[in-house]
Amino acid sequence: MTEVWSSERLAVGRRAWRLSLAGTLVSSLGSGLTLPFLIVYLHAVRGASLPVAGLVVALSSVIGMVSSAASGSLADRIGLGRMLAIGLLLQAIGTGLLAIGGSIAEAAIAVTINGAGNSAAWPSMNGLVSNQVPPERRARAYALRFGLLNAGLGVGGIVSGSVVSLEHPGSFQLVYAVDAISTAAFAAIVVVGLRGTPGYLPDPGSVHPHEDAGPRGYRSVLADRRFLGFLACGLLFSTFGYGQLDGPWAAFATLVAHASPQVVGIGFAANTAVIVVLQLAVERATRRWRRSRMLLVTGVLWSVGWLFSGLAALPAFAGVPAGIALALSLGVFGLGETFYSPVNGALTNALAPAHLRGRYNALASSTWPLGGLIGPPVAGVLLGSAAPVLWVPVIAVGTAIAGLGGLRLGRVLPPEADRPPLEPVDAS
Repeated sequence: MTEVWSSERLAVGRRAWRLSLAGTLVSSLGSGLTLPFLIVYLHAVRGASLPVAGLVVALSSVIGMVSSAASGSLADRIGLGRMLAIGLLLQAIGTGLLAIGGSIAEAAIAVTINGAGNSAAWPSMNGLVSNQVPPERRARAYALRFGLLNAGLGVGGIVSGSVVSLEHPGSFQLVYAVDAISTAAFAAIVVVGLRGTPGYLPDPGSVHPHEDAGPRGYRSVLADRRFLGFLACGLLFSTFGYGQLDGPWAAFATLVAHASPQVVGIGFAANTAVIVVLQLAVERATRRWRRSRMLLVTGVLWSVGWLFSGLAALPAFAGVPAGIALALSLGVFGLGETFYSPVNGALTNALAPAHLRGRYNALASSTWPLGGLIGPPVAGVLLGSAAPVLWVPVIAVGTAIAGLGGLRLGRVLPPEADRPPLEPVDAS
């Protein structure tokens, strides 16, 4: 089935897309200020023990999974744009409550509100993109937004590193306040700038040609075996990829490879730099690739990245070579992310009929918090065992299986979903 876009819709969509990019940049700069510090803030400033702080942070993932299905259903009813605005406002409120201060119970409420907002905003934005750009430009759009998001997070992280200090607890409240303002600014851009653009409101007439709207429940989504296969791959990528990236990888680097915190910071800087510098170049180079093959490449690159981490734990790599191996590890992981980001959103929306985009994107996004709940405990068992180095082959095999699953998925995907349209894509 082919979507035909009029010149008027292209112009309106282009304007909406540029506003979405502007909002993404503003919001990500604020998020970068606070992203690394929630556990530290709850422990050092709000007085929570480290286990309690960890539970409060995990609460965000739990709330995200619980509320994701409801937000997807609501987005299909009231419109993706409205749901995005609601999600961003909830995030702003939750972050603002963190900035105000108070007890750990109040912080838990703030994190709960923030998690609910994130579960509404992220999938709604992914679905909205598919209403702003035509099919042949969507892979580039998702890649560009992912690169811009990482650039904003990276710049925000650099700024917060020079501002935040444990000796000045108010510095934490300052960056959380700025984060709340930047998120509210994105919500204002959505409400004022995107009102009336495609996807802001539900549009029953936007289903594909010759396709009835059909049932709107999750039963229809779960009956799509092709999408279920993609969800399974996404859960594996989240569990053995993103679910290992923050806490587990840093724990392995410091406790097993005996790296300093500075080396850990360099590793994450390398990850961000690779994404920002190479994302669009990778998208251009792979524009004619099958999406199933890009999933395979993602799995292979992530497996190689984890193996570099394993090298850092070998006695022969002690010292500077270990630091180089760890930086290469997250750099290669970042390269894998540049292959994954154009596929993740584009494939979901290639499979989703327009009237179910909210639900499809909600389920696709739910693999992230679910992987974030499964991955760290698995890593904790492995890293706490008598042979903590086993963490490396286990997660490397996990990402390799995810990649192979993606390749196999290509056998059942519709040709138009697996192989993107071949029309040239401009930079607009």
